[in-house]
Amino acid sequence: MDRVSKFNKPTVIYLLTMAVLFVVAIYNLFYHLGSFPFASYDESRHGASAYEMLQSGNYLVNTYMHHTDYWNLKPPLSFWSIMLGYKIAGFNALGLRLASAVCALLTIVMVAAFTLKKHGKLASAISALVLITCIQFLTNHSARTGDPDSLYVFLFTAAILALLLSGKNNRWIYVSGLGFSLAFLTKSWHSFNIAAIIGIYLIFSGKYKSFSFKNWFLLALSMFAPIMVWAVFRYQYDGLAFFKGMVTYDLLTRSTRTIEGHIGGWLYYAGIISHFFIYWLAVLYGLILVFLSKRFSFQSIRKLKPEERAYWIGMIAWIIVPLIFFSLVKTKIRWYILPIYPALSIVIAIFSARLLQSGRWMLKIFLLASVLLVSVSYELKINNYLTHIHPSVQLELIQKLRGVDGIKGDSLFYYNRKKVWPQNAVLEGELIRDLHANKGNFNEFLRTDKALLLVQKKYYTPKLMKANRLKIMVSNPWGFIVYKYKRF
Repeated sequence: MDRVSKFNKPTVIYLLTMAVLFVVAIYNLFYHLGSFPFASYDESRHGASAYEMLQSGNYLVNTYMHHTDYWNLKPPLSFWSIMLGYKIAGFNALGLRLASAVCALLTIVMVAAFTLKKHGKLASAISALVLITCIQFLTNHSARTGDPDSLYVFLFTAAILALLLSGKNNRWIYVSGLGFSLAFLTKSWHSFNIAAIIGIYLIFSGKYKSFSFKNWFLLALSMFAPIMVWAVFRYQYDGLAFFKGMVTYDLLTRSTRTIEGHIGGWLYYAGIISHFFIYWLAVLYGLILVFLSKRFSFQSIRKLKPEERAYWIGMIAWIIVPLIFFSLVKTKIRWYILPIYPALSIVIAIFSARLLQSGRWMLKIFLLASVLLVSVSYELKINNYLTHIHPSVQLELIQKLRGVDGIKGDSLFYYNRKKVWPQNAVLEGELIRDLHANKGNFNEFLRTDKALLLVQKKYYTPKLMKANRLKIMVSNPWGFIVYKYKRF
């Protein structure tokens, strides 16, 4: 019995540790997930498109303000994930973000399971800890938002982990190919980072030499068949229009020119990683210095088996390829490099576990203290983010329409000088009462039956209201939503 208890002790400790980390992950991902106001950029646009696709029954053509969207030129998989969230949690912020949070949780579990299989319990726990406390992975256009990036990171991670498992079993390479295909159906050209990593792994590991025609055919089929099926169905609606936009704007223009003010130099992404991940980078830097010391020299690299060398080629390419690719692209956006964080968490975990298992006691104590200090520091920052919600008074005004009868499906006009709809207001109106945001001017509002007008207080005058027989339906410190007196 004592032997059994002694044998099971590390497993019990590991399971208890992972249970605690799982609880922390649930808190970081889901606490107040539906309480934060919609962000007036990609999140709201994706949320509106998913809602409109669900209402129209057309699951292939994404629309915005009920017109085909040729600005957001992404395939439909991320929209489908948001639709699923709406079906589960309702037409609200939680429904919008549910799939992203679940995908992030699955990414953490997948990374921990892979690290457990390849590097043991200690490394598994550390990899989960690093990813759970990675601020950019959680908050920046990712796990806690209704953007496509969390789903994309999950598929990217699945594709590369499957690639790294293919050293002993070729079947995993087809899972990697499928991961690439689904990632393309989520984030379009971004997924070609995965294709590049697959190519680097196959070439530099020498694995390509053992591939038969059947292997190449099945890999190509797994990578491109789902994309072609989607392309054929999408073509039925607007021919080549969407695909031309994907190539000319989403690929060529973004790659060769700075658009929408997203500027940055060669070191832009180094600065982003340092901003969100600097403490974990410091831990990794210290670990690398230790393993490059006399005790851990390059001789150990030369002694690696071919399979181990291939593994590290794939792991390093996972980090380097996205950094190089997006540094070459002229348009710089900080969340483009989100897929490297699972890789960094695994690398930190591998080196940390090895040092904790075989290093000197002083190094062990210093590393353990550093890991705990860094993780607690980041967790405090995450907790501060989760508990400080800044509501939008404009969205709160639209939310007041929830209890108003007889307005479902109405046109909602916006009275402002710029004549530009905030994307989060468009989404809020759709989810609250199926209101259709209209780009028309004030005169068109007056001519439209079943129409409401969103007016900020600085544009409101009693003279305007009286002259046009307008009445206030709801109001708050930001402004008013008014209607024409004759409609009721």
